[in-house]
Amino acid sequence: MKNNYHTHMYLCRHAVGDVEDYVKEAIELGFDSLGMSDHAPFAELEDRSVRMHPSDFKTYLAQCNACIRKYGTKLKIYKALEIEYFPQYKTMYEQYLKDLDYLALGQHYIKDEDSSGGLRSTYRLQTQDHVRTYVNTLIEAIGTKYFKFICHPDLMLYGIANFDSFVESESKRLIEAAIENDIPLEINVNGIRKGLREMEAGLRYLYPRLEFWRLVKDMGARVIISSDAHQPSHLYNHEVEIAYEFARQLGIEVEEAI
Repeated sequence: MKNNYHTHMYLCRHAVGDVEDYVKEAIELGFDSLGMSDHAPFAELEDRSVRMHPSDFKTYLAQCNACIRKYGTKLKIYKALEIEYFPQYKTMYEQYLKDLDYLALGQHYIKDEDSSGGLRSTYRLQTQDHVRTYVNTLIEAIGTKYFKFICHPDLMLYGIANFDSFVESESKRLIEAAIENDIPLEINVNGIRKGLREMEAGLRYLYPRLEFWRLVKDMGARVIISSDAHQPSHLYNHEVEIAYEFARQLGIEVEEAI
């Protein structure tokens, strides 16, 4: 691994280390580039998830810019955010992109009128309608061209035990949209860090989901591996190696730089 595009820091309130801590670690590892992509301030989600506060954004940019000035000759540093997509906020995405190098699409919630507050966590998708809404949301988001890559696209399957014909069809719709729009799908190492779970079919990761990534291989979508680091030591560790082995066993050619 020479590039990581999915990196968090302390302002999201569930990671440790500041931007400089990750930059120093990346330089020590011999990385070519590092994309800082902490969880974006988002009014729609401020009471639902742990993320940067709006007042923190200037601090985040200042830390990124300071590191670019200090370490820019040793490492390419990208300023980014991981963020969900909801169509009524297009102006917000365009505004963020004025200050950033890219946005990474990490859809942790979907619209759901039957859930409290009208939103449902992607970790709690249970029905065909939930999965369909997730896929429809991501396809619409991809079409906007606001996003550089799709974080953990198979997160929709976290609570779905059976990879049945419906789930396969919806997965194919999502993968086809990624191919048509030339956007990479991310094998997310943080799912591996969460460990193997005992399921009906035996031990497996909840994500990355083997059946989904077999389809990705067969259909020929672009693939990256991201550490989804929440502490500097996560940038490259044993779980990253497992992710590369996961891809190798499936015959997936991983893009090292995007």
